[in-house]
Amino acid sequence: MRPDDRWEYNVWFRDTDLPVDDEDYEWPAVFLIQAESSEQAQRWGDRLAARRCETRSERQILWSSVSEESEPRGTSLPVVQAGTWATDSEIGW
Repeated sequence: MRPDDRWEYNVWFRDTDLPVDDEDYEWPAVFLIQAESSEQAQRWGDRLAARRCETRSERQILWSSVSEESEPRGTSLPVVQAGTWATDSEIGW
């Protein structure tokens, strides 16, 4: 894998313990995944998102997507290596 094989992972969550009009009822998370393919990045991002929901039963995943990295190098988006169980603080959610 080359160091430039990074994919932007986007996921949208819902927190059903909050009222529908609360600004945190639905919220997105975005981070980069270093992976050999967009499919591998999608699978790994989905596993990380599912783990996030498992530890907080009120959360649901509404959708997720992967696209080519759109952020210029040196930006503040966290980078996660596919296959590495990053912590919540490393991911930024």
